Amino acid sequence: MRDAAHTNDSDRLNAILDATIEYFGRLGYYGTSLQRIADAVGLTKAGVLHYAGSKEGLLSLVLTERYDRETESITESMVTEERPLIANMWRRTVAVNNHRPALVHMFSTLSAEALDPGHPAHEYFARREQSIVSNAMNINWQVPDGVNVQHVLQAGFSMMDGLQLRWLRSPGQDLNAMWAECEDALLPLPLWEGYR
Repeated sequence: MRDAAHTNDSDRLNAILDATIEYFGRLGYYGTSLQRIADAVGLTKAGVLHYAGSKEGLLSLVLTERYDRETESITESMVTEERPLIANMWRRTVAVNNHRPALVHMFSTLSAEALDPGHPAHEYFARREQSIVSNAMNINWQVPDGVNVQHVLQAGFSMMDGLQLRWLRSPGQDLNAMWAECEDALLPLPLWEGYR
């Protein structure tokens, strides 16, 4: 009986997070009420709060548990590789994001909204920009001689954020193909020959 209750709780939480992702993506954090999320999943506001604690709790769950978890595992696994290619990290990340446009939409909306220092996700985004490059710097990358790895990583992650906005504005395009075009500018040949 306990497993059935746990599954039911897990299903409810997933439904709440799915609704949160949809509404935060379309309306932003400030434009989304807990009541709207509750109505979408057939619960009361108190029912939603039972699973998330608060609206900020929902925000944290969709960013860290839904958005970050899958892509963070990419860099974590590359730490154990002997001499991985930076291009492979980005390709894996782009491949993941290509299959989750609603999450990318939510992330992009919240990222813009959180430029406001008073936004509850402001610190998350400020820390994320620094930590994503710091974490990637722990990897023993295979790069051409003389390349400033930190600068390449910063440029690549910034390019990816911008490309994802362009992708969201043009539904039906393949994010993987769009990224492949960016690699020519980011990792130019002949310097990066054999490194991408």
